[in-house]
Amino acid sequence: MKYAIYARKSSETEDRQMLSIPAQMEEMNKLAERTPDLPKERIELYESKSAKISGRREQFNRLMELIENGEVDTIMVWHADRLSRNPVDSARIIDLMDRKLLIRIITPSQTFLNNPNDKMWLAFCMIQAKYENDKKGVDVVRGMKQKAEMGWYPTVAPLGYINTPELAKGYKTIKNDPLKFALVKRCFHEILAGSQACDVWLMARNEWKLTGQQGGKLSGSTFYNILNNPFYYGEYEWPAQSGHWIQGKHEAMITRVEFDIIQRMLGKLGKPIRRSHLFNLTGLMRCEECGCSITASRKPKHYKKTNRTAIYTYYHCSKKRRFPRCNQKPITESELNDQIKEVLLSIRPPQEFVEWAKKWLRYAHKDEHLFQENVMASRQSALQIVENKLNTLLDMRLENNIDEAVYNEKKRKLESEKHTLEQQLTNTSQDLDDNRRRIENALDLAYAAEHKFKTGTREEKHKLLLDLSSNLTYFNKNIRIHLLNHFLAIQNPEKWEEKYKKRLEPQKYTELLIKNPSLRPANPIWLPRQGSNLRHPR
Repeated sequence: MKYAIYARKSSETEDRQMLSIPAQMEEMNKLAERTPDLPKERIELYESKSAKISGRREQFNRLMELIENGEVDTIMVWHADRLSRNPVDSARIIDLMDRKLLIRIITPSQTFLNNPNDKMWLAFCMIQAKYENDKKGVDVVRGMKQKAEMGWYPTVAPLGYINTPELAKGYKTIKNDPLKFALVKRCFHEILAGSQACDVWLMARNEWKLTGQQGGKLSGSTFYNILNNPFYYGEYEWPAQSGHWIQGKHEAMITRVEFDIIQRMLGKLGKPIRRSHLFNLTGLMRCEECGCSITASRKPKHYKKTNRTAIYTYYHCSKKRRFPRCNQKPITESELNDQIKEVLLSIRPPQEFVEWAKKWLRYAHKDEHLFQENVMASRQSALQIVENKLNTLLDMRLENNIDEAVYNEKKRKLESEKHTLEQQLTNTSQDLDDNRRRIENALDLAYAAEHKFKTGTREEKHKLLLDLSSNLTYFNKNIRIHLLNHFLAIQNPEKWEEKYKKRLEPQKYTELLIKNPSLRPANPIWLPRQGSNLRHPR
């Protein structure tokens, strides 16, 4: 008969509080010298595997087979939790003792003999390991949820950012990677400037020497995951697939608007099509009939009468799907350009109206600023009250006038309220200026859209159409530009003069609203606030 020494460690990074395998083996050798009645021969088994789930440890299964075959009747181990952390393996060990195949289990602190008391205590030690393991999992999930709610991504930081393991527990955050943050940010800006994603990836990997998070070569899948990750514009979903989105405290690389533009440039699944020829309007439209992308091709045509050959550009469905069969006909580039120009001209407001609207905004902006100042003063007062409550609460705790559990709960609620007020104070000061600037930019863009499309480069045309529309589709030799709401509001206006002609000079803000309710350029239909309903689908 032989005895077996079994040593186990979950992994090289987990169970740091437990002795490593070499240290366990050394302790077992010393223990064997102090135990004179052991058999002369022994078998050493060790592995780096987790014991959370049964059936996955090769050396443990081999140990059970040796006992079943009568080759081993004694186990020497550092602690009972090294043998099992799950009820199935624990039951196997107790069953072998019940069948008299396993006589004893020896540990440095205790020897478990084959009797009712020792078996009960052995089972308790193993089930306690199961309890500690489950409790640790619950605590980790709770801690990660709390950290996520505080605005810090609770897992490994994406490329361009790094975690801060050197900080104390409860103070760990995510900060910019000093070597990679600027490079990843430049990738986004290169694509926004009109470069193809494939080219940017190759340039980042080969020329900029941008590497992955572990230092290896930047793979294509990692690069496209970056382009589709909302974390880079400041938000993340936690838990994953829960639909619960959180505004992070880390520094965003791009804005939400820029992120949405990149998604439309990449396509529905974020997989760009590499093109051998660059056509002005490819990569923008999809076929309404089959859903495939609209591509372009050049075809020569020879005129016998004049003996000349002309090359024409046609836009047509790529027809990459066999089913359903697509019956859409091609359209020439000149016809397509004419249709786009017609739409752009339809949203061009009179110059007189643009000047009037900007004057109106200045007056509205002045009154709104006064209102915002009152709001900020009110919020600052509320913030001061919350801070006073926190100070009072701390004094009560120091004087033992309040229970610790009640103190922690009240403190958590007050700190949450304080954080909300601080965030509101930060946002309030810039919301009005941003809204006014967006409205003015929208008016200028609508007025100059047709000229910009006619004279702009390929990248400028792409950006223009993406700024104006949420979707571009092709059907029956017609391009359908689905304009954003605030551009729809000024498309083909009826009786423009009746709406604004009589009120070209702005009056006092309140009088203007009472006398002409229709004159509301700041209404959400003009330009909705960013983030109102723009959550990126996952």
